[in-house]
Amino acid sequence: MRSCKSCESFRIKRNIMMSQKAIHTWLNKSNKGDKITYYRGYLCDPFLQPIAPTNDRDRVRKLGNAVYKMADAGLLLLVQKKHADFDYEYIAVRK
Repeated sequence: MRSCKSCESFRIKRNIMMSQKAIHTWLNKSNKGDKITYYRGYLCDPFLQPIAPTNDRDRVRKLGNAVYKMADAGLLLLVQKKHADFDYEYIAVRK
């Protein structure tokens, strides 16, 4: 099966938020330098994001806090890639 750029873009837009369980699983299986996009949108206020705005701020906040704690423990480096206003890709890099 061939991958195309527009298909990849659609996949990212459809899967904008990983679960905490999925992030922990990835963390346990990942190697130094591995990267994963754990959220796409605007962590500060997910209602403002252009891709799938959500009022589920509590779930988004919990995800952000969990990933931040992993970074604070020295397990991850956190990176952002801006696509547009209120549209960021939040990437975790395994240390």
